[in-house]
Amino acid sequence: MRASFSAAMSRGMGEERLPQIDLRRAVLFSEDETSEAESSERRERPHPPSFYCPISRQCMHDPVVLTDGHTYERRYIEQWLEQNDTSPVGGTKLSDKMVFPNHALRNAIEEYFQQILESKREAIRETTSGLFRQQGKFSCNAAVLRTIDSLMQCSILVNSDLSVEMVLKNIMNEAKVLVGAEVASVFLVDRPKRELYSTVNSTNSELRIPFHSGVAGHVASSGQPLIIEDAYADARFNTAVDRKTGFKTQNILCVPIQAWQAGTIGVAQLINKTAAGVLTAEAASGAAPAFTLDDQHFFEVLAGQAGSAIVSSGMFHRMPGLHRSESTRRKAPALAKLQHHDAGAEDELVQRRSPVPELSVTQMGTVRPLLQMAFESWETDTLTLEELTDGRSLSTLTFFLLEQHGLISHFGLERSKLQRFLTEIEAGYPSTNQYHNRAHAASVVHFMHALLVHGGLSQIVAKAAETIEEASRPKFILLACLLAAAVHDFEHNGLSNDFHTQTMTERAIQHNNKSVNEQHHAAEAFKVLLKPENNFLKSMSREDFQLLRSIILELVLATDMAEHKSLLDAFKGLVCTEGEGGVSSAESLLVLKIAMKCADLGHLALGWGSHMRWVRRLEEEFFCQGDKEKNRAMPPSFLMDRQKPGVSQSQMGFFNFVVLPLYRSFASTFPPVAPMVDKVEANFARWADVQKELDATA
Repeated sequence: MRASFSAAMSRGMGEERLPQIDLRRAVLFSEDETSEAESSERRERPHPPSFYCPISRQCMHDPVVLTDGHTYERRYIEQWLEQNDTSPVGGTKLSDKMVFPNHALRNAIEEYFQQILESKREAIRETTSGLFRQQGKFSCNAAVLRTIDSLMQCSILVNSDLSVEMVLKNIMNEAKVLVGAEVASVFLVDRPKRELYSTVNSTNSELRIPFHSGVAGHVASSGQPLIIEDAYADARFNTAVDRKTGFKTQNILCVPIQAWQAGTIGVAQLINKTAAGVLTAEAASGAAPAFTLDDQHFFEVLAGQAGSAIVSSGMFHRMPGLHRSESTRRKAPALAKLQHHDAGAEDELVQRRSPVPELSVTQMGTVRPLLQMAFESWETDTLTLEELTDGRSLSTLTFFLLEQHGLISHFGLERSKLQRFLTEIEAGYPSTNQYHNRAHAASVVHFMHALLVHGGLSQIVAKAAETIEEASRPKFILLACLLAAAVHDFEHNGLSNDFHTQTMTERAIQHNNKSVNEQHHAAEAFKVLLKPENNFLKSMSREDFQLLRSIILELVLATDMAEHKSLLDAFKGLVCTEGEGGVSSAESLLVLKIAMKCADLGHLALGWGSHMRWVRRLEEEFFCQGDKEKNRAMPPSFLMDRQKPGVSQSQMGFFNFVVLPLYRSFASTFPPVAPMVDKVEANFARWADVQKELDATA
C-alpha cells in the first residue's frame, strides 16, 4: 500500500500542486488495489537482508542469536521456543534454548537507518529550498512526494515491530523536524468510550478528551485539516491542557489521520511553528513563524502514511474500538468510486454504530426526577440529561415517555427490540455536532409530547389515524409523533441541504437534491427499524404499519425549512376556513406538521439561559460549515462565515420573519399550546432589549 502512494501521486498529479482534497484522498487505497509490480517493489526493499527476522520478516529492533547460529527478533524467537525445541531455519533439534543479544547487529541497524532517514530529510530540504528560491513557496510536486513516501517507508519499517505509541512518536518527531514545530501530538479515536486519547503529547502521559472537544475533536469529527493562527482567539481551542501544564499554545496545525478501513482514526497536531523546519520559508522581519498551506499539505502526507501504516501493519487491531468491520470492508469499492464527490460530508456515517452502554441503576435513579419533570411540564433540559446519562438522553427519554403513556403495552411492542432500535438511532446522531445531536432530538421528542398531551393535540388530530380503532387513535398519533421526533435528524452531519447539493455528496445524488437531509434521515431510520433484531413493530398489521410509516415520513420531511412558507400558508388557510371547528384527516396531518416544526425549533420556547446555549451551539455548527466551504474555495453560506455576524446577532430578523408568524398562528388556532408560545414571546422581548442596547452603543 505504501509503495502505491507515491506512484498514485505521480500518475494523478504530475508536477503540479496537489489540491487539498486530493491529497487527503490519495492515501485511501485498499491493500487489494496494490498492483503485482508494486507488491514486488515493496518485497525488494534495498535494505540488508540480515536486518530482517527470519520468522516475522520484519526489521529487527532487539536482535538475539540462537544456538543454531541465526539471528532473530527477541520476542518472535521467544514465542517460537515456547512451543518448539527446533531451529526455525534449519529444523534441527536445539541442544539449548538460550539466546544472546546481538549488540553489533543492533548498532548496525540503528546507524544504517539513521543514515537513510537523514539522506531522505536532506533530499526534501534541498528540493523544497530550491522551490522557495524559485517560487517563494513550497509545492507538493511528485518528486517531493516520492521522497516523503520513501522516508516514511524507512521510518515505518524500522519501527514496525514496536507499539502504536512508539511508531507514532517517531513519525511525529519526523514531522517536527521537517515542518518545524515545538510540540507534536497525536489523538486516536476510542469509539466505545466516545473519546480521543493521546499518549504522544507534551505531557508524556495519557490525555483523554470527549470526542467533540477542542480543536482535535473538531478535526476528528469533520475530517478536515485546520490551521489556527491564534489559539486563544479561537473558540474551538480548549485551554485546559495549557493551564494544567503551563505550556503556552500560540498556533496550531491539525490534520486527520485517515485509514481506508475505518475512516478517520485520529488526528495529528503540530503546535507552535518554529523557523527550524525543513519547509520553513524566510519570515518577514520581526514576524513570528506561522503554519502555511504548504505545511498542511506536507503534514497530511505524513498523517496519511501514519494511518496507512497503522492499519496495514496490524497495529490497527490493537487500538481500542477500531477493528475493521465486514460492513466497512464491503463498502470500500463503492466509496472509492465516489472520490470525485465530497465524501467528507459523509464521514460521520463510519462512526455511527457505537452505542453507549445501558444506564446503571444509580444513573437511572439520578435522572428519573428529571424524566418525570419532562413528562409533567412544558420544559426540560436535555443538555443536562445528556450529561447525566453519559450520552443516552434520546433513548432514555423516548423509552420513558413511551412507557409512561402505556404505548409499549397497548401496541404490544417488543421491549428489547425497541431498546435496541432506540440505541442504534441514538448512535446515529453524531455527538460532535454542536446542534443537530441526540440532545436536540430528545428536545424535539419532549416538545412533541408536550404539544400532543399538554396541548391536547392528540385528541384534536385523531382523524390523522382514521383507519385505526377510534379509542386507539390518540395513542397511535402519539406513537407515530414520538418516533418521528426521535429519528427526524438521524445521521445529520452538521451540513445544510444547500451544502450537500452544491458539493454533490452521496446523499444529494441519492435523493436528487430534494430535501436531501430529511430524505436521508427518514430512509436510514427505517432501514434500522427493519432489521430483524430492531423491528419492535413486527406484530403490527401491515395496514397499521403503513399508516404509521406514512405519518412519520410526512413529519420528518416537514422539517425541511424550504417547505416552511408553503406549510404555514396552508395552515393559515385552515385557520380562516375552519375556525373552531374540527379538522379532517388531511388537515389533521397538516396540524401535526406544524407541531413538528414548532418542536424542531423548541429551544426558542426554553428559558433564556437554555435558549442561549442552543443559539451558541447552532452558531458554532454553522461556522463549522462555513470553514468547510472556505476550504473548498466556496463562498461561506449566510450566517456561516466566522468573520461576520452569525446566528447570535441575527435573532431579531429570524423571530420577526419566521418564528413569531409560526407560533402565533399555531396559538391562535389551538389556545392550549399558549405556554410554549408565551416562552417564545418572552425570549423575543429579551432579544429586543439586547438589540436596543447594541443600537445605543453603536
